[in-house]
Amino acid sequence: MATTFDDLKRFMDESELKYESHEEDQVLAIGFGCEPTETTYRDAAGDPHVQVIVRIAEEGELVAVCAPRTWNLADCDHRQAVCEAATLIQAQMKLIRFDLDADTWELQLNIEIPLEKAPMCGQQLHRAIAGILIAIRRYDPVVRHAMETGEVDFDLIIKETPTTRPTDVTRILDLANDAGGLDAIEQLLGDSDAPAIEF
Repeated sequence: MATTFDDLKRFMDESELKYESHEEDQVLAIGFGCEPTETTYRDAAGDPHVQVIVRIAEEGELVAVCAPRTWNLADCDHRQAVCEAATLIQAQMKLIRFDLDADTWELQLNIEIPLEKAPMCGQQLHRAIAGILIAIRRYDPVVRHAMETGEVDFDLIIKETPTTRPTDVTRILDLANDAGGLDAIEQLLGDSDAPAIEF
C-alpha cells in the first residue's frame, strides 16, 4: 500500500510540528527558525530561516523532502567551485542530493525516499527533514565560501553541536535521533557503511 498525503499530515500532527498543507499540489511546507548566532545560513530575505517542503509523488511511491532555493547562484562568479563543493558534500552525506535549476541558478538540497508499494513511517520522514536541517547548518559555510571565493574549504564545516535550538528544530532532531539517526535510514536504503551524522 502506497503512502498517502493524509499519512504525511498525520506524521506531522503526531510530532506536533506546525505546517502549511497544500492539498492540490500534495505538498507540506514547514518553516524552521534557526539561532542566528549558531548558523551562517540566511534565506533570501537575510533571515536565519529554513523552509522545508515535503512532497508526495508517483502516486505515493516516492516522498521528496527539500529546502527550496537554498542558495541562489544567479550572481555567483564561482559556480564551478560551488558544484564541486556540492559533489563532495553528497559524498559525505549519502542521502543528500543537490538540484540546480539552470534557468534561475537556484541550488537546493533534497532527499528522495523511494517507497514503491511500502508505506512510509513517521521515522523516515523525521530523519529526512532532520537531514536537510543538519546539512544546511553544517555545510553552509563551505558553500558560501565557494560562492564568494571560488575555493572549496572543508575546514569550514560546523561540527560542534549547537547549545540552543528553536523548539521545532529541537523536536524534529530529537525525533530523528530517537528513530536511530540518519545512519539508520542510510542503512535502510542500502548503505550500511555510512557514518553517523550528529547535529
